[in-house]
Amino acid sequence: MTMINKNIICDLISSFDLNLDGLRIYTEAASGPYMYAPILAALAGAKSVTAQVSDSSYANATDIITQTYDLAKEFNVADSLTCINKRDYSKLASADIVTNSGHVRPIDRSLIDSLKPTAVIPLMWETWEFRETDFDLNRCHDRGILVLGTNEQSLQCDMRPHIALAGLKLLLSLGYDGGPLLILGNSPIPGKSLVDYLKRLNVEIYWVSDSSDADLDYSDFSNYFESFGSRYTHMLLAEHHNPVLLLGRGGLLEYSQVFERNPYLKIAVMAGNIEKEGLLASGLIYAPSEIAPFGFISYQLAELGCRPILTLYAAGLKVGELMARQRLSGLPIDTVVKSLISNDLVMDFQGAKSWLKN
Repeated sequence: MTMINKNIICDLISSFDLNLDGLRIYTEAASGPYMYAPILAALAGAKSVTAQVSDSSYANATDIITQTYDLAKEFNVADSLTCINKRDYSKLASADIVTNSGHVRPIDRSLIDSLKPTAVIPLMWETWEFRETDFDLNRCHDRGILVLGTNEQSLQCDMRPHIALAGLKLLLSLGYDGGPLLILGNSPIPGKSLVDYLKRLNVEIYWVSDSSDADLDYSDFSNYFESFGSRYTHMLLAEHHNPVLLLGRGGLLEYSQVFERNPYLKIAVMAGNIEKEGLLASGLIYAPSEIAPFGFISYQLAELGCRPILTLYAAGLKVGELMARQRLSGLPIDTVVKSLISNDLVMDFQGAKSWLKN
């Protein structure tokens, strides 16, 4: 059953100095690389790990539960792991750390109100990626349930090389051969991560973004494409911050404009706001086949395997561990946050969402 070298998990636990001894974790069970997440938490010494799962387009809950238990036996953590197929409020009530993982979401009022005052929620991503649709941060503030993010550009958890590799893999799936490349996307993640990496490979990049250090601003892209669009074979969309419509009716480029100027252009979509129906009908070649809405990633790091997924998960658990230890010791939230944000791995929210009001 084991599909990865156990040393990968053990090395991550060691590199983050992750010690969940005595802590109760409420997280998800899922398919593919994500199946190892609750195993990692258990191996890091958690007193208990509750892993919630639901049926999804990837796998059904029953199969995931069976496979997760099989893995738990192989890794000798079966005694500390429990899989469930629906939300368990009694388990939530005793949890010290609740992850914002997919099957646990939405982090809504009923979930938040079930938590004890010292419970914490580490985000397995940076705080600017927060989506109000699946996370009631206001209720967390009201109840004093501390929520902090994970810095994906920190020395300990630098996801930018993984992002760049995933973008390259997506391009290669479309037959990319190293020629001139258009990249649309914000800085620093994921757009500039891809730009910097591919430039080191001596790829000719033309970067379009709202970032001041891009080659071209979005507002000028239509005119540029009319003049030079035919010289490119591939366009990579990597916009995860600005909701501007990149492609489609009323967007930076309309599909008819793209097809008329360059019908051979292949479009790789890692992230970004596009008109999906128009892309399907455009006659243009694109990947992946399923395009996620803006705010979600269409081409996930899971395409690279377990390491990037478990790296970010271990980093998020470390943020949770740091928060939980201090909250359990009785320290108030502002004291905890002031202490932790000096750690490069930990990220507070900005502006009105910040835990520090002064």
